[in-house]
Amino acid sequence: MATNPKLPDYPSIPRRQPEHEHGKVQMIRQSKSPWPIVAIIAGAVLVIAIIALLPRVPHLANVPSGAEIPQQPTAEQVQFTDEKITSAPAGDAAYLTAVLRNNGNSAITGVQVEAQFLGRNGPILATIRKPVEGLANGTTGQDLTQTPIKGNESRTVRVAFEHTPRGWNKQLPELTVTTVTGTTP
Repeated sequence: MATNPKLPDYPSIPRRQPEHEHGKVQMIRQSKSPWPIVAIIAGAVLVIAIIALLPRVPHLANVPSGAEIPQQPTAEQVQFTDEKITSAPAGDAAYLTAVLRNNGNSAITGVQVEAQFLGRNGPILATIRKPVEGLANGTTGQDLTQTPIKGNESRTVRVAFEHTPRGWNKQLPELTVTTVTGTTP
């Protein structure tokens, strides 16, 4: 029998380290640059500047409750009497004059009426909305905002219609008060 002096191949096994040798600790290098701190401070300054320069929200006023809102004038407090219609000598214009009585407590600064012009056999030919004007010196129209009609006061007023419908029966149009504006006493 023969013996082989060659030893078998074993994988290389790392050699054992003695107990007194430990792994080396590596230190992480810290940057000597202050850039992260500068960026944080710059961001904070920017946020403060934006907040300081933004427009402020206006303070909302307390809205009065229903009991605190002053009474507004209504169509019921307006009364027309002594109505007369006058056609213009030339053209198709007409002027309605009347005495307006303010039956309320608040001063009236504006009235708008809707006039229905009827035909000869009674059909409605046109419905026209116009503002009411006060009469100064009996002939000159004056806006009611300049001279309001006070509560329980009467004044001569007029409504000017520049164009009346063809076939109108020349009678007083039917008036309906659509809008009344005023001030509180």
